[in-house]
Amino acid sequence: MADNIRKRPMSESELSAAYTQASYRFANANGWKELLDLADEFRALDTYKDSAQMVLKCIKGASAPAYREITTSLEGRGDMTVEEYREAARIMGLISDYMDARELMRVYTVRANILTYETATAIISNSETDTEDLGRAVEMLRTIKGFRNTRDLLERFERHYFDTLYREALHLMENGKVYTEFEEAAEMFEKISEYSDAKDQAAACRKRANQLRPRSKKPKPEKATISIGDSVSRVRPTRKGKTTEGEKVKKPKEESVSAVLEVWRDIDKRKFLQFLLWLALFVSAIVFSIKLGDITFSWVVANADLLRLICVIAAGVSAVMGTRAFLQMLTVSMRKKLAKAAIAFGKKLAKPFMKAVNKLLNSIGIDISRRKRLSGRDERSIVHFETETVKKKKKKLKNELKWVDQTTNSARVRFIFIDYMIHRIRNGYKMRYSMTTAEIGREIAVEPEDQELFRVYQMARYSGGRAEDEITAEMVNELKMINQRKN
Repeated sequence: MADNIRKRPMSESELSAAYTQASYRFANANGWKELLDLADEFRALDTYKDSAQMVLKCIKGASAPAYREITTSLEGRGDMTVEEYREAARIMGLISDYMDARELMRVYTVRANILTYETATAIISNSETDTEDLGRAVEMLRTIKGFRNTRDLLERFERHYFDTLYREALHLMENGKVYTEFEEAAEMFEKISEYSDAKDQAAACRKRANQLRPRSKKPKPEKATISIGDSVSRVRPTRKGKTTEGEKVKKPKEESVSAVLEVWRDIDKRKFLQFLLWLALFVSAIVFSIKLGDITFSWVVANADLLRLICVIAAGVSAVMGTRAFLQMLTVSMRKKLAKAAIAFGKKLAKPFMKAVNKLLNSIGIDISRRKRLSGRDERSIVHFETETVKKKKKKLKNELKWVDQTTNSARVRFIFIDYMIHRIRNGYKMRYSMTTAEIGREIAVEPEDQELFRVYQMARYSGGRAEDEITAEMVNELKMINQRKN
């Protein structure tokens, strides 16, 4: 309902004040970011005075420095994040009329989609991925629904994620003991509320959590006292918490439960007592085995080896039983968090060892890297190959597309362009990670034939469905002949 309420139009005085303030800031603007913010402010004023012209002025003033700063900051960087690419694409979209900003916007958007796709598929293909990470990967795929085969992946793994999360929530619901576990199960069901009867199960969990939630007693309002000389009279506090002059009202302290008390309230007290007993037995066995050599009794000295063996067995049994009692006293959610923390700690300890093993294996020519390489894409084959050594990448660089599989003219042009770029790279051309097609063309397309190849390729890559009407079979044959002559 709130979304349907339109924003109240500004009055004439408000428009005048906003325009004056924005104009003053425009005259004293410091940097392209502030200019783009001012463009939004002038755009909000709609047709008031020359707001439309001021929007264009702000964008024009911000275009050159914004373009220069973004392209310079991205040049040569191989560690860009999805958020950085998205923000760069957004800025290029705002200054789309400046130079090749519109093309850069598409390039940065494609790169952001590639990173998102690769990250999501890496999470999905990892055998150690848990339900939370699987849900994160599904959310990432939803943001790029029309990219590559994302729709097929979503149909397959979204159902798997729903099934897994539903089973975990149901297990937590059936084995829950305290209200926090039922609340956690309700949150898990609410994430997949449209799946099966998850919505009803969430409501049942909320109801059960409210039943188990400890009720705090409401403190009784204390009577205020008024001291007049040596006499003391008691009065009731006035309504709405108001007191008269001279009153001293004792306000009840707000009940605050610390994290330690919260955990203490949720754990199984009986199992906690068992854990303490086993811990005491373990410590006693260790201490007794250490102090055994100091005992001078003849029987103890004669049976010292047997007593040490008994101490070792007692310590081992108490350690196992104490660990079992410790895990049983925790709730299901606590055990999950503890397991995740233990796994993370183990990975942190094993990381230096695995790094040394990989380095040793790489030194003898064995590569056990699991990174998946995407084949047949010009974004991957040409732009994203700079992570290997020069000799290896030149050797491995090849067009994994097949000419017979290209069914459209735009696809054939892309195939030809990949072959052309592979040949130039093998002949020594060094291409930076952040370079666009236009930047590459300015460097190597010196002949009219090369320029024509770059022009048609840009049309095939960025014109969408219109490219099929503009690219003819004669153009494809001509580009094919150009590529053969260059190779």
